Order: sequence, then C-alpha cells, then structure tokens
Amino acid sequence: MGRAVCFYVLPPFYQNAFHIYPRRFWTFYPEVIAHLRGGVILEENQGYVIRRTILFDNKCGFVLGENPKAPNPYVTWQFNEQDGHRDFFWGHYHNEPDMAERDLHNRAEDYQRRYHVFEIEQAPDKETYKYYSTQRPIDIGTYPKSYFNRPIHMDVYFTRQQVPGEAFQAWGAIIYAQPLTDREMRDYELRPARENLDIRRQMDAQAQVVGKWEDAHHLPEQKRLTWFYPNFGSYVAKEYVTPEQLAVRVRSIERQEAARAHKEAKRQPPIMEQLKAAQQEAQADWGPEAPTKKAPDRGER
Repeated sequence: MGRAVCFYVLPPFYQNAFHIYPRRFWTFYPEVIAHLRGGVILEENQGYVIRRTILFDNKCGFVLGENPKAPNPYVTWQFNEQDGHRDFFWGHYHNEPDMAERDLHNRAEDYQRRYHVFEIEQAPDKETYKYYSTQRPIDIGTYPKSYFNRPIHMDVYFTRQQVPGEAFQAWGAIIYAQPLTDREMRDYELRPARENLDIRRQMDAQAQVVGKWEDAHHLPEQKRLTWFYPNFGSYVAKEYVTPEQLAVRVRSIERQEAARAHKEAKRQPPIMEQLKAAQQEAQADWGPEAPTKKAPDRGER
C-alpha cells in the first residue's frame, strides 16, 4: 500500500449549510426494479440540480439550481409545496454563482417581509460522500468542483492501489459534503464508496430483491449474497459482497422476470379466440333464450 497525501478544504458555504438540502426518494421491491441504479437522488428541475432551499412555514419557498452545461448555469425559482411535490415558477437566470445566491436571499427576504412568514431551518446533512478516482491521478481538472459542492478532503495515493472492501483500484479519494450527480460521476469517471449513504441505501433495497429471489429459488447458503435479519424483518447483504456483485444479481433477476412475463404473454390465445370465448361466457350468463310465442292462426282475416 502506498502512502497517501491528505488535503483539507473548508467549503465556503459551511456557515449556511442548512440551506443545502437534497431530497431522497426510496422505493422497495417489487417496485424497486426500475430505481435500483439510484440511491440518494438530488432534486432537479429542468436539468438544474437544486443546491439551496429556503422553505417557509406556509409551504412556499425559493431554491437555487445549478446546471454547468446550460447557457445560464444558475437559476433561482419560487415554489409551492403540496403533498411532497414542488411546483417551480418565476425563474431568475444568472451566469455567476454569487449573483444567484444573492438573488436567492433577496427574493426570500422580500417574500418574508410581504407575507410575514417564518423560515423553517433545515438541519445540515451530517453525512459525507467519498468518491474514488479510478482512471487517473487526482489533479487539477480531474474532479468536479461546483461552487456549491466543493471537495472538503482528498486522499492522493502515490500509486494506483486496491481499495479495501471494493472490487477496483484507485489513484485517490475525494470527499464531498453533498452527493455528486450521475453526470458528474460519469464525466470524471469517479466511483462512489460503499459506505456512502446513497450506496448503503441502494444496497439495502437491492438486498430485499435478491433475498426474496434466493428464498424462492432455495439457493444454498454458500451461493447466497444475502441473509435474513429477523430483528428487523429484512434482508442484509453479506459482509464480503460488493455493490457490483449485488447489482449483477439484481440485473439477472430483472432479466428473468422480463423473460417470464414475455413467456406468459405468449401463452395467451389470439385476440379473436379471446373475443369468441368472452362472447360464449356472456351468452352462458344470460341463460337460455326464451321460447318464441306463436301467433294464433286467424284464417283469411
């Protein structure tokens, strides 16, 4: 193992950290199949990641969004919240982050003065999020550096080395106060650590899928990736299982479920036969037809 050099950076927004509030959405099996590649999902609107939120006690507020690839990278919106859903409107677009942040607070203060509402202070997220640089040494331009989510700690390895508990090697690790977006991880080829909150929750959700499937197929203990935790009534990934192994098993289950659904669909008779059978069932429900009453023969009249 090579030695590591550590750097500490204090984010400029630390004093106002309660405004940084990513929303999290979690779904579990069987509905989880479509959401297993997620985890902690940062709230987005029109391609902008929500970096700041100011919420008032009347369920209205203001947010600041960031999209580095947009013509105007920063925006502030007003929003109304109902049943957990937010409707955003009246966007103010900016090219500089400090201008956007100033606009956010100006709009919030003006709204508070007009409508006499109180701000709901949101607790800071105490979690940190670690990402590994697997393809290149950590240097300038090799990691995302958003104005609103800058690195707070770096471990720079002198050689590419195996990451303990992971199935890959890395040149170093970078820690953020907030999770990175999928786009940021793809653009800089970073891999999240398994102890990240989003990865832990993702693995917990995947374990429910895999555990139920392993029980249904009576897999022997040595081939299982999960075990059942009776105290909580849920499945847990075994200690040696990596996120990649669990994800591969889930994708296999997903393919099997899709193949089974396709096979069942092919077993159904053609539509004409279904219509004919439905017509026969309807006639059976109606009962026998009433006998026709013959009119009396009245001769030539």
